[in-house]
Amino acid sequence: MEEKIVFVPAHVLPPDILALAETMKPQGFVLHQLPPTVRAEEIAAAIHEAEYLMGFIRFLPDEAFLQARRLKLVQLLSAGYDRFNIAGARAARIPVCSNGGANSVAVAEHAIMLMLAVYRKLAAYHQNVVAGRWDQGIPPIVDIFELEGKTVGLVGLGAIGQQVAKRVRAFEARVIYYDLIRRSPAEEEELGVEYMPLDQLLETADVVSLHVPLNDQTRGMINRQTLGRMKRKAILINTCRGGVVQEEDLVEALRSGQILGAGLDTLAQEPPDPSHPLFSLPNVTFTPHTAGPTVDSFYKRFRNGYANIQRVSQGKPPLWVIPEMRDLFPLP
Repeated sequence: MEEKIVFVPAHVLPPDILALAETMKPQGFVLHQLPPTVRAEEIAAAIHEAEYLMGFIRFLPDEAFLQARRLKLVQLLSAGYDRFNIAGARAARIPVCSNGGANSVAVAEHAIMLMLAVYRKLAAYHQNVVAGRWDQGIPPIVDIFELEGKTVGLVGLGAIGQQVAKRVRAFEARVIYYDLIRRSPAEEEELGVEYMPLDQLLETADVVSLHVPLNDQTRGMINRQTLGRMKRKAILINTCRGGVVQEEDLVEALRSGQILGAGLDTLAQEPPDPSHPLFSLPNVTFTPHTAGPTVDSFYKRFRNGYANIQRVSQGKPPLWVIPEMRDLFPLP
């Protein structure tokens, strides 16, 4: 008997990506694709007789998990899960797994793109050129830097942070990191990274790049105090979650010259209010939470997701269980 996978897409996915979900599906499973506008109660009804829930899932009520008697696994295709009802899944003892780093290269490349864009004033130059101001308004050699020789501080060294470290080294930059779990000396040597406590990292780094999940420990961790420890010529890069940064404190730091600039892919409220005070600042480069979704990453997301579903179907423990549930489902 075929087992059922309920797939929740992210917003409106292109037809070729939706087709990929079907063509990559392993034998022995049936895929039920829900529309991108699906509501929580419709997902709850769909998983009532399903074994697996896969995709980009936000909040579901506790009852949805408790009533899904056959559900064996929630397989997220996203890296973040701050809007997911972890407590509800725990109560029903249903493991929740991340995407196994499927979007880590995409986000790492995006983070480096933002580093370079901020250092080289890419957005401001583009706006000037298309407005007919070829070389006006921005002195060509003021506060414009190279990545070579700089110290890049990674706050978080998970799958994405490690990919950033590998790529930053190609620019001949020094890489330091802070993480709740320090890597072994052998891992640090292989990645070419040095561990530092957070305060020391902030005081040392020319570039501070954030790669942590949003939870009670990380919410607002970049604030007036921590920004005050950064160098005056340092830049802040955020490709994780907007809630990690106290935005009013960041506005003050950017306006006052406490730090040089910022590259932000995420904000606390998305989409943001058009009158957001950060938008009035010339030393910030924005992208609209687009670091992760690339065509290439979707192949990896489905590959990892289906592989994990197959593991569970074969009676094996799942991979990539989120940290908040590893006491119930230890890693194999």
